[in-house]
Amino acid sequence: MRPAIVQSVFDFAIREINALEGRIVKAEDDADDMLWEQARQVVEQLDAGMKQRQLAAQWINARTGKSYSLRHVQIVRQVIADYLNSQPRPRFRDVYNEITNSSKPKESVHFSSETAEHYTPAEIITAVVACLGSIDLDPCSNSVKKPNVPARRHYTIDDDGLSKPWRGTVYMNPPYGDVIDSWVVKLCEEHESGRVTEAIALLPARTDTQWFAKLRDHICCFITGRLTFLGNKESAPFPSAVFYLGDDYAKFYAKFSAIGDIWQRLEPGMFGE
Repeated sequence: MRPAIVQSVFDFAIREINALEGRIVKAEDDADDMLWEQARQVVEQLDAGMKQRQLAAQWINARTGKSYSLRHVQIVRQVIADYLNSQPRPRFRDVYNEITNSSKPKESVHFSSETAEHYTPAEIITAVVACLGSIDLDPCSNSVKKPNVPARRHYTIDDDGLSKPWRGTVYMNPPYGDVIDSWVVKLCEEHESGRVTEAIALLPARTDTQWFAKLRDHICCFITGRLTFLGNKESAPFPSAVFYLGDDYAKFYAKFSAIGDIWQRLEPGMFGE
């Protein structure tokens, strides 16, 4: 009779194992649905006007008790943009990790709303260095080890340049997503404080935006034609502008007038009224 008893024990154990496996699978499915719903609500908040940095500061990681990073918020947004309506929809963590570990943006969407990366072409960097003499800080660098911009100091996305002090001469080519306003505000504040002595910013020429209006008192070069950003075969689908924050307008004109037309806002006080 003993073999029957042993077999009975084995049968019971197997049934328990199979039942546990089923519960695990269901728990994983439920957890995945919750992650997608959480991500959807995050993007809903961003679309409603909340800044990515503001959301990151208020979104608490339950494991660490600390706020999530800006990078985390940006990846969550990209996951939703790329995969929310996919059929069948993949596991949230799988596509999140895929985007996180990707070494570079997908070439096919480089200029779409799905990526904010636009690396400065060489002709702009040459003019920036010629104008500023040297660059003390690139707050939006692609890399510290192999930076595209020859600055003394670089902040990458992992450093969170918006939270760091800026000093000296600055060249800024910020992410072109909805965080661009935060970068423009930071640049203006650091320059007005005197910590940034001179700065040049490469931006899309979106003259209808509030962040563009924040720079209207600074001299600007509207670049002729469309730039071809580094690593891309096609030119950008939008025009670009270069703003100079400093006092030596003649120097800026000398270095950038060959790239595009130089513009300055006129005010009533300029005419002696």
